[in-house]
Amino acid sequence: MSGPLLDVRALSKHFGGVQAATDVHLSVDAGSITSVIGPNGAGKSTLMAMLSGHSIPDSGNVFYEGRDVTKWPAHRRASAGVVRKFQRPAYFPGLSVVENLEIGVVAAGIRGGRAMRARAREVADIVQLDDARYVTAGSLPHGRTQWLEIGLLLACRARVMLLDEPTAGMTRQETADTATLIHQLVHDLEMAVVVVEHDIDFVRSLDSQVTVLHLGQVIATGSMSDVEQDAQTRLVYLGE
Repeated sequence: MSGPLLDVRALSKHFGGVQAATDVHLSVDAGSITSVIGPNGAGKSTLMAMLSGHSIPDSGNVFYEGRDVTKWPAHRRASAGVVRKFQRPAYFPGLSVVENLEIGVVAAGIRGGRAMRARAREVADIVQLDDARYVTAGSLPHGRTQWLEIGLLLACRARVMLLDEPTAGMTRQETADTATLIHQLVHDLEMAVVVVEHDIDFVRSLDSQVTVLHLGQVIATGSMSDVEQDAQTRLVYLGE
């Protein structure tokens, strides 16, 4: 496929009298990481919802693999490979790690017992949970539950992974390990990852393309070092 894997053109969305997104553009290539940053109320969650299909834009288009998916609901986009990790937990705490992953594998259409179990074990290994396959998910340390949720997206055959504050509540080491995991997924699986994050040190460690939102509009794009030099970004978000 030529061109970006995910191509966002002039998305706008309002809720009542609030303009949550205005003419937002975003281009995401396979094998890349894109970070979206900005102050509270900037429109980051609205953008993620429009990418995942949980919210339909008032105007503009979302293209995935060259197809216009603007009107596709979330379940159809997820089946096609555009999957989202929310801030709230989405795993089953009473099931083991591998049982959780098997649910994702079944959702992706693999239902044969042996094939299902093999794929679940493979995903557990990818997200560094092979040693905890039979551990109850609810007893995992916080950081490892986040990796389990990333594993659930992989089990669903993610091609574009939308991660909403994936390091919230993590220790410094867990945050560093999460950055390493994301780099590994992008490099080894040629997927695209879009991250909404407030931890600027984490964003720096991703070495990604950065889009800065403010009041629903893109005010800067580029590397983290580029946007840190942008006067408007410093004024509204990073501080002078």
